[in-house]
Amino acid sequence: MNAFKKKSLCLAIAAGLGTVGMAGTASAVNINSNGLGQALIYPYFSVRSGLNTYVSVVNTTNSAKAVKVRFLEGRNSREVLDFNLYLSARDVWTAVLVKNSTDTGGKLITTDKSCTAPAIPAGGVDFVNYAYSGAVVAGFNPGLNGMDGVTGSDTLDRSKEGYFEIIEMGVITNPTILTGITHVNGVPANCGVVTQASATAANGMTTIPAGTFPLAPPSGGLAGTGSLVNPAVGTAAGYDAIALAAFSTSNIWAPPGSLQPNLTQASPARSVVFKNGAAITSTWTAGNGFPDAVTSVLMHDNLINEYVLDVGTLSATDWVVTMPTKRYYVPVQPTTGTVYTAQPPFTSKFWITGTSPWAGGACEPVTLQYWDREEQTQTPSTPQITFSPLPTIPTVAGPSLCWETTVLAFGNSATTATPSLLGSANSVPMPITTPAAQNGWLRISFTAAGQTMTSNVDLVNGQHTFVGLPVVGFMIRDFINSATPNSNYAGNFAHKTTTLIDGSSAD
Repeated sequence: MNAFKKKSLCLAIAAGLGTVGMAGTASAVNINSNGLGQALIYPYFSVRSGLNTYVSVVNTTNSAKAVKVRFLEGRNSREVLDFNLYLSARDVWTAVLVKNSTDTGGKLITTDKSCTAPAIPAGGVDFVNYAYSGAVVAGFNPGLNGMDGVTGSDTLDRSKEGYFEIIEMGVITNPTILTGITHVNGVPANCGVVTQASATAANGMTTIPAGTFPLAPPSGGLAGTGSLVNPAVGTAAGYDAIALAAFSTSNIWAPPGSLQPNLTQASPARSVVFKNGAAITSTWTAGNGFPDAVTSVLMHDNLINEYVLDVGTLSATDWVVTMPTKRYYVPVQPTTGTVYTAQPPFTSKFWITGTSPWAGGACEPVTLQYWDREEQTQTPSTPQITFSPLPTIPTVAGPSLCWETTVLAFGNSATTATPSLLGSANSVPMPITTPAAQNGWLRISFTAAGQTMTSNVDLVNGQHTFVGLPVVGFMIRDFINSATPNSNYAGNFAHKTTTLIDGSSAD
């Protein structure tokens, strides 16, 4: 009888803890494999090399939503455009990114009728470089170094490529605003209500403090796509946005032009990652200025994809590798004054100087290995494959990724250096010098010392250590049929990854 009671008690306790654990999972930020979420991360945009980028976001729910739309340049994730978008139930918003009229930077154009604040002019709105240029930016004086150690990099040209995020701030319940943004015969009834509710007409400054706009908590159900289109050669390659579910349980309203909401505002500060079928739930410190919960669900120790450099089809391959939370952990170090430190899982920082040996980005070391299609392999210890040029950072040995959005441009010396497909200014060449290895697959490993992050101690979920870096992106490749004029083809494929938590790996 006593044994029965003890066994029953243990089972009850286990069941109770299991219920708590499942409840924690339900309110923990995670990557939704079904593609629907409260926050969307779009790994790349570009208006270089003849490209336009087409953008869509879909509200799949029967609730109206206020969302933040934010475009960030690719070197150290400084904003180039920010506005609020109001989606009625089942609404879709679309836009296209093109180069501006002087070809000096990027620009957003839309003919979509959904309400925005500020209202987007018929001719579109140019991207700006205010966040990384000028006399004083974020408390520093960058001069002409653009806060990334590269002289002259504070120009609008930086706004031509990067990535963007769309974050749901909440569900619209106010009857006046709801009526105003709802489409009638294809057009919202009165977009003026969100402009008036968000800002004064005189100077565009908000009249409503953060978090006080009349919204119910976010409910998710957003989906998004991006497409890299080259009209001149007739190619297009699309991708799905990364969808973060259960991002916030509270109203995270912020006015147009605000740096909020952002990926630091996961609420509660909890994440869940699935490893070999099991849910690994972690608790993180809330309000510390770091997006630990989001970072943990994006962390991987290996990034895997293919490359194609067929001589016969003049193929080219680029990889996009974006670290959408890096900006929160990596400081900008002035040449004098306070000494700052990069926070885990990152190990390097930007320097405001054009002559320092640390110039050229905040570089993270990686390990590379590739295989051709016949299982032959090369490693970084041989001269066949490397990043070039290598950074001259004393603490970083071997190949590195230095930007928040880096493009790996594969080339082939057998075809006189196949040009970069994306024409990125944030690229590192990947010369494949062995002719037999013109096609195959590559593995990038993020397992250098310091590239780890450990969660808080939690009585229910325990403490977990993640190894790697928070990365998203894809491989893009094209084929040219030289026998048929204008027969060009392109494709886009998400990276494959592995995850290393608590010393064991999972795929």
